[in-house]
Amino acid sequence: MTRQLDRIPLPGLPSPGLDLRRAVEAALTALALDPADARVADDLLGALARTAATGDTCLVLPAAEAVADARARIAAADVDGASAALLRARGLLDRRA
Repeated sequence: MTRQLDRIPLPGLPSPGLDLRRAVEAALTALALDPADARVADDLLGALARTAATGDTCLVLPAAEAVADARARIAAADVDGASAALLRARGLLDRRA
């Protein structure tokens, strides 16, 4: 079941895309420290999977698509493009906070 867009989350429920937001922040930091870190793409995939499992993907779809784009750019060794996609995702997620 997905959450309704117009309902305020109940106390104790994380905001939609919280796990994705944390993964994006961690990925930006990791790419700045070590652009060749292969775990970054795997960590982003895990965050996308957890976002889907909680039913939040529909609420943060543009950000999820930007994260998927970042994963593809990491696989192509395009660190600058991946960073730009992650910054776009972070901006989209920050608008939801």
